[in-house]
Amino acid sequence: MKNILIAAGITGAAAAGVLLYLRNRNKTAKTMHNLADAAGDAHEGVRKFFRKANREARAEVGAAAMG
Repeated sequence: MKNILIAAGITGAAAAGVLLYLRNRNKTAKTMHNLADAAGDAHEGVRKFFRKANREARAEVGAAAMG
C-alpha cells in the first residue's frame, strides 16, 4: 500500500511536470521547485500516517497478547 501511494505520487508529479513544462517553459523551474516541495510534504504526511498506524497496531497486538 505504501509503495503504491509513493509510486502514484511520483507518477502524478512527473505527469504534472511534463504538462507544465510544455505549457509554459519560462516559469518551469520555479513551478518544478514548488511541485517538488509539495511532493516532499505529501511524502512526509504519508510517512507520518504509516508510522502512527504501525505504532497503534503494535499497541493493539500487545494489548491483545496481554489478555
